[in-house]
Amino acid sequence: MARPIKNNAEYFSHDADMRNDIKVKALRRRFGHKGYAVWCFLLESLTDAENFVLSRDAISVELLAADYDVSVEELTGIIEYCIKIDLLQVSEDDILYSAVHQRRLNGLIQNRERKRQNRTIGKADTAGNGDIMARQNPAETTASDDNGGAKHSSKGKESKEEESKEKESKVVVPYAAVIELWNSVCTAYPKVVKLTDSRRTKIKLRLGEFSGDPEQWLPLTRQLFDRVQASNFLHGDNRNGWSATFDWLFENSGNWVKVMEGNYDNKGGYRPVQQRVTTASGVTLGVGEYIDETGRRTYGTGRATIPADAPARPSDRYSWDAGSKTWVML
Repeated sequence: MARPIKNNAEYFSHDADMRNDIKVKALRRRFGHKGYAVWCFLLESLTDAENFVLSRDAISVELLAADYDVSVEELTGIIEYCIKIDLLQVSEDDILYSAVHQRRLNGLIQNRERKRQNRTIGKADTAGNGDIMARQNPAETTASDDNGGAKHSSKGKESKEEESKEKESKVVVPYAAVIELWNSVCTAYPKVVKLTDSRRTKIKLRLGEFSGDPEQWLPLTRQLFDRVQASNFLHGDNRNGWSATFDWLFENSGNWVKVMEGNYDNKGGYRPVQQRVTTASGVTLGVGEYIDETGRRTYGTGRATIPADAPARPSDRYSWDAGSKTWVML
């Protein structure tokens, strides 16, 4: 499978005198240090985003505000002012970008494409030479050296790139285990019912970003999912009632990093989710659930009776709704 073509960047050039640009000065005068900090945050987000653009819909802005640790109103005001003074531009479909920033990063993309083409040409040349050698030497031949001794022709050493690809091909990506972890840990979110090719690609990319050691992939995935499950913001406790999904988490290299860095942690910091407990009778208990002295499955004050086959309680923010037979957020 060909390596996916990257349409973002890991860094951008930050000029030492950027603060003195006339437009940036206007931004600083209007919003102070916070305006300048948000502008830098926006440049970082644009650099990391596919095709160097950001969505300006309400949910995306709220997520960025949470990431930048500013209010939605503050971020919206700064973005609108940046558009007004032409630091930022907006497309017809409400996509946010910086034309200047894109021009500066286009050189990186073009250089990356040239290298990719050169690698392709190099592989073609190598393959062609190999065919010629194969025709000339269909089998390993033995010849005499200058001293009359036997010498064997060499097939040559594999390139580092080929060795790397060979090692990569031997690594088993635990796609099914990742899906199983999501469905068992992130019970407050929609379950994943199908492992599509698109999901396979994104899982493989993200696992490679988690660690270069495949043995660490599942432990780190478990830590990530625990933080997602523990976040009230990510499962709907926000202004728009938006809830994260598996696909959102694995969509790009930015979302999972923000989760692990604590941008969506509850106030007071991250507390690991209480592990579920399976009783001897096979009933799985969630957060705050227990079996009382009469054998009823319940939680909290013990007023509610929870069916044995109900899913585990996701967190202490959920209560049992007997009518719909589901856990609902308080």
